[in-house]
Amino acid sequence: MASLDDPITLPSGLRLPHRVVKSAMTENLADADNQPTGAHERLYRRWADGAAGGLLVTGNLMVDRRYLERSRNIVADAHLDIDRLRRIRTAAGASPLVAQLNHPGRQTNRFVAARPAAPSAEAGAVPMLGLFGRPRELGASEIEGIIAGFGASARRCEQAGFEGVQVHAAHGYLLAQFLSPHVNRRTDRWGGALENRARALLEAVRAARAATGAGFTVGVKLNSSDFRHGGFTEDDAERVVALLVEEGVDFIEISGGTYENPALFGEVEELAAGRGETVSHKEAYFAGFARRARQAAGSVPLMLTGGIRTRAAMESLLADGGVDLIGLGRPVALDPDLTARLVAGGDGVALPRYALPTVAGVAGESEWYEAQIARMGHGREPDARMRAVTAASRFVAGEALRGLAGRRRRARLVARAEVAVTTD
Repeated sequence: MASLDDPITLPSGLRLPHRVVKSAMTENLADADNQPTGAHERLYRRWADGAAGGLLVTGNLMVDRRYLERSRNIVADAHLDIDRLRRIRTAAGASPLVAQLNHPGRQTNRFVAARPAAPSAEAGAVPMLGLFGRPRELGASEIEGIIAGFGASARRCEQAGFEGVQVHAAHGYLLAQFLSPHVNRRTDRWGGALENRARALLEAVRAARAATGAGFTVGVKLNSSDFRHGGFTEDDAERVVALLVEEGVDFIEISGGTYENPALFGEVEELAAGRGETVSHKEAYFAGFARRARQAAGSVPLMLTGGIRTRAAMESLLADGGVDLIGLGRPVALDPDLTARLVAGGDGVALPRYALPTVAGVAGESEWYEAQIARMGHGREPDARMRAVTAASRFVAGEALRGLAGRRRRARLVARAEVAVTTD
């Protein structure tokens, strides 16, 4: 029976001193060329100070400069300054660092790209405050290029000294879009049966593995469900877990939802179904599926993220054998010393609640925590007194200004890379 302070060794050989992991959250701290900055270094030094040597997973590193999740994501393409990325790794000190790799697909806001890309166009734009344009369908060669991008980005992270990468296939981003029959209406080898819909994810994992050396950790973040009719289901997710185990992944993080159905914020009624006897769904949103996925996962460590707040819940999740690692996101954005306190026997932290309407509230809540992250990146401590409505307005205004201003810069860099490939 595992406890929070028990060490664990991943299949890659990476040893973690305890079971608490800082899960990925968007930092949005890159410079105008989407390069790492000193703010990232200060942020990860601060998180490492409170992590008791535990694993830190970065926010989204993009594999395609044309399509960003946020305007100031780091882009891990051929233009990446690996020395600057290496400084983030150095700042993390004794804490292992895993980079989350992502492509947002149709969840690219219209300020960054007026026409996002998706497995198919039929599902239309993400209906969220008019922030997303109608996507175009990716061509087969483009899909292969994106998959290669995951591999190349993983190699750059390894060169920067990172211990591993996490391939993001949750929260409605591109690889999750391929998995979802609601979004993926293709009839070629990338769509239809689940084995085809899972192909992009599995090949991205293979690309990351092939591009890196022995002992480099490759994990996956996977939705338990999209929580929508006609979408990716728990039955689908259980089968994908088994496929990922066959690929030899080193850990699988369980989450859920999309921008349209924000289960990651606990906003979906269906989460009440399948809750355990000892852990409320209001605290551990996806615990029911994690227990279900245990058999399919075998000995591959499962990490659960989403709504976990108290030490009692964490110990309960570990004790029943369904979960091996506890992922904390928003709690450590508000209290960066929380992990060390938990490992030492302390309790969790209560988080603020928001009264904004659902969609605006999700944007505001996300930005509220991003603002706390930015404060740490600039050498200050989090400020729980910040108003949610202020954060929501910053989300829209900030993306509009930075996203539109950066379009030409990104286009020039993409064109330069294409010329270099042609010349080679």
